[in-house]
Amino acid sequence: MMEAESSFTPEVSTEKVLGMIEACRTGNMHAIQQLMAENPIFACQQDEETGRSPLMAAASTGNGALCQHLLEAGAPWNAVDRNGQCAGNYATDNQHFGVVQLLVDWATRAELILGMVERSIRDHGATDDATAATSMATEQALIPASSSGPVEHEPCTKPDYLRQRLHYTADGNALLDSDDDAVMMEWERPLMQAHAQILMEGTGRRVLNVGFGMGIIDTALQNLQPTQHYIIEAHPDVYARMLADKWDQKPNVRICFGRWQDVMPKLKEEGVVVDAIFYDTYGEHFLDLEDWHCQMVHILSKPHGIYSFFNGLAPDNLFFHGVACQCVKLQLSQLGLESDFLPCEIQVKDEVWEGIRRKYWHGRDTYYLPRCTWSSQFLQTGTPTVERIVEEARKNKSNMQVAGDDIKRQRMG
Repeated sequence: MMEAESSFTPEVSTEKVLGMIEACRTGNMHAIQQLMAENPIFACQQDEETGRSPLMAAASTGNGALCQHLLEAGAPWNAVDRNGQCAGNYATDNQHFGVVQLLVDWATRAELILGMVERSIRDHGATDDATAATSMATEQALIPASSSGPVEHEPCTKPDYLRQRLHYTADGNALLDSDDDAVMMEWERPLMQAHAQILMEGTGRRVLNVGFGMGIIDTALQNLQPTQHYIIEAHPDVYARMLADKWDQKPNVRICFGRWQDVMPKLKEEGVVVDAIFYDTYGEHFLDLEDWHCQMVHILSKPHGIYSFFNGLAPDNLFFHGVACQCVKLQLSQLGLESDFLPCEIQVKDEVWEGIRRKYWHGRDTYYLPRCTWSSQFLQTGTPTVERIVEEARKNKSNMQVAGDDIKRQRMG
């Protein structure tokens, strides 16, 4: 869901596009207003050579009011330059954190709206030409324009994953699908151990893991001696490996073979309750993660239940990653959970990707580990904390709006 958009369009004057970008860099409102009066599309264009956009130029100088103005005029928040950097990256690199927050808030709202459109289309189907067009736009809006771009820009979802043949590499360092994309890798072990430590705070914990893979997280959980250990695994090749390694004979372990979409209603019907839940599936859509959250909360114990997941959201761009995390935080807050993202240092050497078609971690040395717990407000009143998060976003927007109103008055004058 969280991928890059491109706005390169050759039909408009290159000279005027460059003029618009320079005007946004310098804050020349007279020139900006003239160009946008001529054609509002100038707010959305990018330099053909560098990929730089008016929004990137404004963000790089910390001009929050102009950023707000451009966004309202249709400038895409997720357009990227030729180096894969978006306006949020420009603001971050120049330490304009007020603008960063403005862009995060705008992007989060845009992504949540797109998510609702996608969900409606998925659940009800496209019923007319307009809805069908929206469906196509939703599918393409966050995918780069060129189909010959990096493999990392291909959609991450793999609807045929459960029909693919998987294989474990000879050195035991990776589990690969039939495309030689990694389902799981050994370099994740320190992260899985950190997740396990967070999940197993206290004694006598009952735990559920979704997605066995190489068994890294489940081994870490077993070492912390859960009183009950449920494992949901859907892929037949992984399930066969689990049986070969005698996971079905380990203490307090119950393997649930099947898709979580089919297994979870059965566990709920049985009255299963666990104190810790970890989720790390492969090839699923962001909407599947939302669906999972709606299922998961029914069996997570109150008040001390802890939930976490492998945080590989939007891995190739730190700003996109932050937006994705904020989307998840808002969605979980609607279900009564508060989320923290704890920084963990991680080093992933380039050589670990040899023989792997597509990387799913891109040179960052900080992993943000999700720790999600029940909100005390929700437990006391049944009211989610989402209203407070939204109110904080509104306050931030209002700070930018004061200056933005001045721009609009100038334009009308």
